[in-house]
Amino acid sequence: MEGRWILSICIVLFTAALWRFVTVYWWRPRAIAAQLKKEGIQGPPPRFMVGQIAEIQNMRSAIKDHDMESFSHDIFHRVHPALLKWRKQYGKRFVFWWGTEPRISVSEPEIVREVLSKKFSQFDKSEAGLRLANLFLGRGLVSVTGEEWSHHRRLVAPAFFHERIKQMTGTIAGCASRMLDQCEATMEQNPEIEISGEVRKLTGDVISHTAFGTSYLKGQRVFEILSKKIPELLPKLVSFSWIPGFRFLPLPINLRMWKLHQELDSLITGIIDERRNSVKSGGSNTYGNDLLGLMLKECDSSSNFTSRDLIEECKTFYIAGHETTATLLTWTLMLLGGYPEWQERARAEVHEVCGNEIPDGESVSRLKLVGMILYETLRLYPPAIEMTRECMEESWLQDLHVPKGVSVSFPIAGLHQDKELWGEDAGQFNPDRFKDGISSACKHPNAFMPFSFGPRVCVGQSFAMIEAKVILAMILQRFSFRLSPNYRHNPAMKFGLKPIHGVPLVLSKM
Repeated sequence: MEGRWILSICIVLFTAALWRFVTVYWWRPRAIAAQLKKEGIQGPPPRFMVGQIAEIQNMRSAIKDHDMESFSHDIFHRVHPALLKWRKQYGKRFVFWWGTEPRISVSEPEIVREVLSKKFSQFDKSEAGLRLANLFLGRGLVSVTGEEWSHHRRLVAPAFFHERIKQMTGTIAGCASRMLDQCEATMEQNPEIEISGEVRKLTGDVISHTAFGTSYLKGQRVFEILSKKIPELLPKLVSFSWIPGFRFLPLPINLRMWKLHQELDSLITGIIDERRNSVKSGGSNTYGNDLLGLMLKECDSSSNFTSRDLIEECKTFYIAGHETTATLLTWTLMLLGGYPEWQERARAEVHEVCGNEIPDGESVSRLKLVGMILYETLRLYPPAIEMTRECMEESWLQDLHVPKGVSVSFPIAGLHQDKELWGEDAGQFNPDRFKDGISSACKHPNAFMPFSFGPRVCVGQSFAMIEAKVILAMILQRFSFRLSPNYRHNPAMKFGLKPIHGVPLVLSKM
């Protein structure tokens, strides 16, 4: 009798699992595709379970193996070759599949505004996107949703108030000065410096000091894991992300990922414990007013923010507060190295505003041209090339009907270089387009979204821009530079939009 009960339970469980499998991986994709087709939205037929993941990955990889023949910034065809192909085939609105997740690609700024601002509560980060973010960032601000996100945002936001960031310019300048001294010493042997590695170490030092009260060297292994070790695993993780429950299987790649996160947890716990012990031993009266200090206060006073939350949030800000600014500075220096006339204009503004003094909170706010150059860099080489939001309830976006469970995908790189929005010079480096501000730079202000916008705008936006201004101004004060003849132009996706071969610059002391 007992054996029959066990057999019956097994049959019920197997039937339920089979029904869910058939529903999720076979019936639902076909039903949604048929519904969207009736509304005039078509796209490439999805492969069973995989969708278009393999095609997207393969097309990107094939292009990454070839450098660009010219110094062009028209890069949409390189970072999104599959989307460009489907746009030509199906029109500006089309559907493609990330595994079993249907994504409608939309390149209309007004719809972008509705999703990210007006109808923010109806659209949230997609399940597939969150799973991927959790793999390398943990459950920090970037990868939580709903009330959990609101709570984390309220906690973290005070650390990034504009006036507080302006007070950090001295710390940022101190980190930059040490890096520039090292570059100057290196120049005596070789004036050519691969600058992307240098600015990555510098921005790591800045986020370590300003957010965690420590140094880059102390957190070096944290950065190595988050910026190198985990990203090396991501392509393979993405390739297998369509497999049900893949992230829970004890496969070699997952075991490696779990081991890296265990090491990260241990390293970050050590930094947290050091701050806590300093207060307990009387070495300090408070946890401090940096990001870690604010989070420790919340962790001690609220049951809604646990020690686990604290560790996950530290992971997020170690990587997000470091990689975004490093990439922005790398591309900016690449562009100024390739356009000496703009470099000279920027240097003239820095000398007019700052003279030979270290930039401070007041002078940084007056560096208008430097800000324009940074905005134009973000337009041509945005930190994220795509943004996806899943529809939580059936919605209408203008004339576009979006069923529940369908995601809307915005190709940021495409929007940023759309000639209908930016003019015929959309693929060219022209910071003057921002001379009257972002709202006047193109036909629709929401076509520019390097940090997103609306309630979920990047909380570190002001920090990244002020940090980049201080560092760029100090570089311009001390060096002139040009692109090395060894520079190979190959922008491609590699844990963000990166120059595959780095950016070698030839420096001259001013």
